[in-house]
Amino acid sequence: MVKEKAIEVEPRSDNVKKVIRLDATSVDEFKSPTIRNLYQWWESYTPELPTRDDFDISRHWEIAPSLYLIEAIAPGQYLFRLNGENVVNLFGSSFRGQEISLTSELPELRRLAGYLDTLVEEKKPGRCTGVVEIMEVKVACFETVDLPLLREDGSVGHLLGSISLVD
Repeated sequence: MVKEKAIEVEPRSDNVKKVIRLDATSVDEFKSPTIRNLYQWWESYTPELPTRDDFDISRHWEIAPSLYLIEAIAPGQYLFRLNGENVVNLFGSSFRGQEISLTSELPELRRLAGYLDTLVEEKKPGRCTGVVEIMEVKVACFETVDLPLLREDGSVGHLLGSISLVD
């Protein structure tokens, strides 16, 4: 059974109109080949979790535009390290260097920090589905996957993610 973490429909400053946050438990939950491939890479490390050093972007070049990497600084505090072109196009701006925290000015960043806290604490992947408005004319559905990557000490140091449009 899939556990729904939250449904967000509150107004946001980006292009996202609705987000449903869910547990990720199987590759079969994903529609996008991009996200399926990334999830399968992450799952191949089971029962361990991969580290940041295990992820070599040169081996995933075809999905690089859809990737993002978030660093876990402390509980409730995160930093967008990178985001690909598709991420920028879907959200309407780059988040590179953007701080995400439970005290962020933007409500969507506070909600995101809470979601990331759950993934870090549980050391489990998450996924989102939702609706995005692209260039104020096209409404489309999307899905994401958010995958914890460990530090050498066994704590979660990064969350590697991907976003794709789906039918």
